[in-house]
Amino acid sequence: MERQWSIASRQSAAYTAAKGNDQKSLEILRDFWREEMVAPINNRGDSILHFLAIGGNVDALRLLIEERLMSSEDLKIKNKNGDTPLHEAARFGRKGVLELILSSGGDLVLMRNNLGETPVYVAAASGEKEVFILLAQQNFSEFTVTRDDGSTVLHAAVTQESYYFALYLLNLYPELASKHDGMGATALNILATKPFSFRSGSSYMFGQAGTTPFVPMQMVETFIYLCIPAMYVESRTNAAVFSKRERFSLISLLLGNAWLGEIDDAKQKHILALKLAQRLIEEEDWSYYADSVTNPLIQATKLGIDELVVEIIQKYPQAAETLDEDGKNILHIAAERKNRFLFDQFLKKVAHKDRMLADIDQQGKTVMHFAASVESPYRFSIGEPSEMTGGIKAVLLMMWGVLWFKRVKYCVHPRLWSLKNSEGLTAKELFERNHSGIRKEAEKTIRDLGNSVLILATLLSTINFAAVFTVPGGFDDKTGLPILLNTDGTKSELWMLMFFLAAALFDSVFTMGALLSFLLSKFDSDDFYIAIPLKICGVYTFVYYSAAFTVLAGIQALNLENIFMNRDVWWLSFFILCLAFLVALIFVDMSYLVFDYMYHFLRYSLSYKRQYM
Repeated sequence: MERQWSIASRQSAAYTAAKGNDQKSLEILRDFWREEMVAPINNRGDSILHFLAIGGNVDALRLLIEERLMSSEDLKIKNKNGDTPLHEAARFGRKGVLELILSSGGDLVLMRNNLGETPVYVAAASGEKEVFILLAQQNFSEFTVTRDDGSTVLHAAVTQESYYFALYLLNLYPELASKHDGMGATALNILATKPFSFRSGSSYMFGQAGTTPFVPMQMVETFIYLCIPAMYVESRTNAAVFSKRERFSLISLLLGNAWLGEIDDAKQKHILALKLAQRLIEEEDWSYYADSVTNPLIQATKLGIDELVVEIIQKYPQAAETLDEDGKNILHIAAERKNRFLFDQFLKKVAHKDRMLADIDQQGKTVMHFAASVESPYRFSIGEPSEMTGGIKAVLLMMWGVLWFKRVKYCVHPRLWSLKNSEGLTAKELFERNHSGIRKEAEKTIRDLGNSVLILATLLSTINFAAVFTVPGGFDDKTGLPILLNTDGTKSELWMLMFFLAAALFDSVFTMGALLSFLLSKFDSDDFYIAIPLKICGVYTFVYYSAAFTVLAGIQALNLENIFMNRDVWWLSFFILCLAFLVALIFVDMSYLVFDYMYHFLRYSLSYKRQYM
């Protein structure tokens, strides 16, 4: 027991000393090495050399080498993951340790871990450019840059989203673009699975406004995103080379903030990902994807990577005819995902769009059948939403479902309207079946919200109706008119108060009427096309103005009572302005998605041109 305790104590002391480079730490490490050498000190099988490599302790490693306490064979010891100290130094970018290990000789660069990764591959996967260059100078061959499963260093860099390093690799070794792994995937295939690496997959787009908790803040962040300058630029002499330029100190200081820094990081990643996509597409042999290999165009269309799809179609227009394993073309997929941008792009740019619109997949589905899917054009609903989707999302899904179905319907030949799929359903019948649950949830949501807002509208109308007969100053007993109406200085102020009260009363009564029409609606699918969205817009608008005019009437009443006259109440005015601004932002956040829907409804309606007579 005493012996075991002594070993454990030495291991703990050595583990702690592996990060230090003072004399005491070096003495502890020397003594430990003499006693235990490469014995593992944890359940991962790491020796003290692994920890020296991870911590970048050059002094300790040099001490062991200079005093000839360590041999090159000791550096070949692996942990349970199969990693040598050289693997760890490559992974964490410890250039000094790596140089010492390489100077010890041996074929350490050729050693693989349990995943079949050489130190060269590990450095690439970790995005350690300087370490990779040093290792590549030692040995850069098919063996060192490829893992056992066929993945290359370019695959690794793209997988880890080290796009700046991937561009560097592609500039030096353009042949890596056409290399594929054991599953047949190229680096472009991997990039096509990274939607969040592109702007189209982020929230920094005006077309995706409303997908974050607070729309005004998202708008501000999007504007900031557009204003941030690019950090990585193309070389003037060689467009394939990218360099990182220095920024002004003020810009660096501002972007050093965590919030702005996150936006900056996202934009730089988006820029590099797009540049990498362009380079990979240039180096790509598209005939490779002609067989059963997974197609990056299909991948990017399904995940909504708009930039990558556009770049591929521009370079290889014939790729638009690509079909997936179920016989769906990219127009089918865009219609199914309700990708507004790509669907419009395909209709404008694809040479043979009529054929693509007329295509039928292996299940007998037309593009209209795919448009009948329950999807949202917004990023907060990626994937197939469940039938239990509730709240305002259910209302939006139903509204967009009807609008999108009609949008696609009027783009195809009428003969496709009545075609049935393998289940014997027309597109309209499939739409009704898919949206039955969502329609019920949307109806429940509207009724629940309508009842709540009806109480608010009734309360506002009652308050304003009562306020009309209780104006400041009271009424004249003889004439029954407001006393302040006969005062020249307050006559106009009183009329303004009455205007505010009348406007608030009118808005609240109109809101009550719109809400009653909600409760009497049939809630058929076609009601969600224009009738219900218009009513929602009307309710939002008139509730807001009813509340706003009620507040203005209260302020005007205070003004008539001389609350603001000859008194130091500037803070009250400032508070009211801030409150009004906040309420306006809340209104924008609350109603944006519905008004955005109305915008697209008008755009689609006005841009529609009948093609088939």
